[in-house]
Amino acid sequence: MNSSRWAGKPRNPGGIHMQSHLPRGPGAVTAHLRRVLDGADWRALAEVLHPNVSWTRPDGARAGCRGRSHVLSRCARLDALGLRVRMEETFTYPAAVVLGLRVHGPASVAAGEATVYQVCEVTGGSIIRITGYIDRSEALQAAYAGTPDPG
Repeated sequence: MNSSRWAGKPRNPGGIHMQSHLPRGPGAVTAHLRRVLDGADWRALAEVLHPNVSWTRPDGARAGCRGRSHVLSRCARLDALGLRVRMEETFTYPAAVVLGLRVHGPASVAAGEATVYQVCEVTGGSIIRITGYIDRSEALQAAYAGTPDPG
């Protein structure tokens, strides 16, 4: 991870750093998520999470969380418990990113090793909703259903 917070960001002529506010599409979000997971730095997720992001299961069986800080604290808590995630595959749609994740950790956190799918809905370069799925085809269908009709 680059130690400079502003690496690659445009600068104004006076030398004051300015963050770019250009919209990023789902492809850029996918690339950022890959870097976050490869580096296991959950704090870097903040750059692509909308302030009011929600993270839920599709069946609503477990309480989800709402808000960037709540999502980040959940990630930090899971990491502290020893849960580890490896990206197996990604799918990028016009309005969503699907992450196929291999999850493993202590038995108290995860039952052995499992693959889960997270559908990240993207608007204006920010993830606005994350929905977890166990079934790959359901996750892909959910992401595809959120894709605008090109016709």
